[in-house]
Amino acid sequence: MFDVIIVASGKSSRMGTINKLLFEIGSESVLSKSIRAFISHPKITSIIIVTNSDSIRDVLSAFPQEKVICVAGGETRSDSVESGLKCAQSDYVLIHDAARPFVSSDLVSRIMESVEKKGSGIPVLPISDSVGEISNTGELVGRAKNKHVSIQTPQGFITTEIKKAYELRNGITYPDESSLYISTLNKQPLTVIGDSNNIKLTTPADLFGLNSLIGIGYDLHRLIPNRKLVLGGIEIASDLGPLAHSDGDALIHALIDALLSAMGSVDIGTHFPNTSPQFKDADSTILLSNVYEMLKSKHLTVSNISLIAILDSPKLSDYIPLMKIKISNLLNISQDMIGISAKTSEGTHLNMLEAFAAVKLL
Repeated sequence: MFDVIIVASGKSSRMGTINKLLFEIGSESVLSKSIRAFISHPKITSIIIVTNSDSIRDVLSAFPQEKVICVAGGETRSDSVESGLKCAQSDYVLIHDAARPFVSSDLVSRIMESVEKKGSGIPVLPISDSVGEISNTGELVGRAKNKHVSIQTPQGFITTEIKKAYELRNGITYPDESSLYISTLNKQPLTVIGDSNNIKLTTPADLFGLNSLIGIGYDLHRLIPNRKLVLGGIEIASDLGPLAHSDGDALIHALIDALLSAMGSVDIGTHFPNTSPQFKDADSTILLSNVYEMLKSKHLTVSNISLIAILDSPKLSDYIPLMKIKISNLLNISQDMIGISAKTSEGTHLNMLEAFAAVKLL
């Protein structure tokens, strides 16, 4: 059987003000996701979380206390692991960085098999780029390829052996257990092929996109006389306008549907039905503002927007900068993150107006 030590006592210094272990991926924190990677495995007896953070301890209340144990961390990673090892009682132990929340059960099982059969298991991945060495003055003095690997966690050991390695470290801090194992025991740990999805979250860039929500929207209107043509919140000089219950701003309607879709909500027709007198000839930018309030209530922000208007006449190029300003102000997003394209149907959809929208939310 195995105990698992999850090191969660780092300061996240490269994250700035973000505590990466409390960052939410979907509906759970990075730390919770890391714990769930192990908690249901039949060979795991206990999970030992090493931390000094009260906020992280609060996360642990969602897990069974008889299985998830919390102990205080030390000044360095090596100090923290050594603290966790004092609670490890199973024959084998896995040591994992809490900032690797995407570890798979398959990888965990393969590491366990290596430990049980060979005494250790270190997940590694080949480095595809050439690796160089530079001198103190900046010259490239050597290079190698296919001789280096990146090292991941969890790393698996016989518990008595890794405890012995820590007893021999003499206060030296090591970047991981494999380097400690080699240095103190003069033994080479066995490797297993790691997992490219088992990334370590280190900088804000690693978090970007993890929670991105994508939405797609579409709208279509027939054009008739005696109606204003409004697109992107801007009135367009035209002899024809959309047949619609509201102002028929197809670009804004498509954008609203894309935002609602990304939020997992129902479509524009459900929120603003065309059977309601309230929305007769309604200004669609007001509807967009209402949807933006929904976004803010869910603590979401708009990352970027892509819009396409398909209209044979009139030409829209002169109006696009004004549309970008309008939408930028409505959704509190930089104009640089709004793309608007105008296309024609090449005469296949005369007197028709189509619009497409794609958005990303964070």
